[in-house]
Amino acid sequence: MLHDNVYQAELHLSIPMNNAIAYGHFRDHIGGSLYQWRSEATVMEKLGIAFLFAVLTALAAQVRFFLPFTPVPFTGQVLVVLLAAVVIGRYGIVSQLMFIGMAGTFGWFTGMVGFAALAGITGGYLIGFVVASFFLGEIVERRKGMSHGQILLALLAADAMILTLGSLQLGLVLQKDLLTAFILGFVPFVVVDVMKVLVASSIATVFIPSKH
Repeated sequence: MLHDNVYQAELHLSIPMNNAIAYGHFRDHIGGSLYQWRSEATVMEKLGIAFLFAVLTALAAQVRFFLPFTPVPFTGQVLVVLLAAVVIGRYGIVSQLMFIGMAGTFGWFTGMVGFAALAGITGGYLIGFVVASFFLGEIVERRKGMSHGQILLALLAADAMILTLGSLQLGLVLQKDLLTAFILGFVPFVVVDVMKVLVASSIATVFIPSKH
């Protein structure tokens, strides 16, 4: 009886372990294939994907929620920005430059019409999109493999760049001190953005080969 109980316990432990190993092999296979695609894709293919992410960023800007304690709306743009850099590497910054060009031309920015938005209260976040895309895209392109922890740290750093640059310009436009600027432009978004980072990191593990 004792032997049977030990065997059953070992069996229960082995099932999740086997599942984790199987998922690891699946991730390595898919991640390797997508990494190879990013390395071998033509410029036109990458530009096409960049344009798609630019459109997705613009669409995400149209779904916005305002709260009384901050003039900056909640949108889903940050998630799209992070995913663009994860999927197409250095061309992630191209997608954001495309977005800014289209949004300025057709008035898709949140709060202001045209390129004047770049000098407004949300302009720092737009600049942050470009800077974060460059930073994250370079990391994705330069590393052949990343652990889940490394992916999380890279995404968190990119997100922090967006919020920091956004807060700094928000403070300048509203003529607020640094602490007030971060209370208005950084703090309210921390919890939601951490959730976005977690979603992006889960997707990123499929696009980036694992580092053992």
